[in-house]
Amino acid sequence: MSDPKLKIEQEIEALRRSQAELRHLLQQEQDTLRDLAQRLWSQQEAERARLSRELHDGLGQLLTALTRRLQSAADAGMIGDEIPEIATQALDDVRQMSRLMRPRILDDLGLEAALHWLVRTLCEGEDLRADVKVDIDTPPDSASAILVFRIAQEALTNAVRHANASMINVYASRAGTTLRLDVIDDGCGFDMDTVEQGVGLTSMRDRAAAFAAEFYVKSRPGGGCHISVLVPL
Repeated sequence: MSDPKLKIEQEIEALRRSQAELRHLLQQEQDTLRDLAQRLWSQQEAERARLSRELHDGLGQLLTALTRRLQSAADAGMIGDEIPEIATQALDDVRQMSRLMRPRILDDLGLEAALHWLVRTLCEGEDLRADVKVDIDTPPDSASAILVFRIAQEALTNAVRHANASMINVYASRAGTTLRLDVIDDGCGFDMDTVEQGVGLTSMRDRAAAFAAEFYVKSRPGGGCHISVLVPL
């Protein structure tokens, strides 16, 4: 007769092996999905860079030439001064759109300079104070820098457009193998349990997940909003 105790132990061991195989398969699937998500974001960044160049080199140059001709016509009294002013504003908007789609400062001068530029660009002309502090001794890799920049861009855009904030603080730091970003505003806030997850929050959360980064949002009505992301390097 077979030993009942031995049979139970064999069944338990077989179950453990089966669970281990399932965990391994699940991890493989998660790694594959994360790799696909990273490739998708990389393709989007490449497309942003291409469109940025086209806006700058194509439409930007056409608007520059048009603005100069309109200004010459205005100086000669052929048209009103408001027409070249409108063209100049359109040119400025296209240039800013081009820079925001793929800021060259991020590639040329790094994340710290890019974050300072981003805050100046998005908060300029707004009735609020913005403070930026960066403590990054060793520059992160390009993918991590782009990730942090894009989440900062989305968080700042939301704060400026929707939060009615009077103060925005942006902190970026690196501790060992972790790159951290915090964007904090003192705006109207929202109820985390009832608010509908808009495109902005969803995009930030999905982008962070694609790079195995931890993403947190803390907010309450009247209590502002605090967005954090911790990126493993």
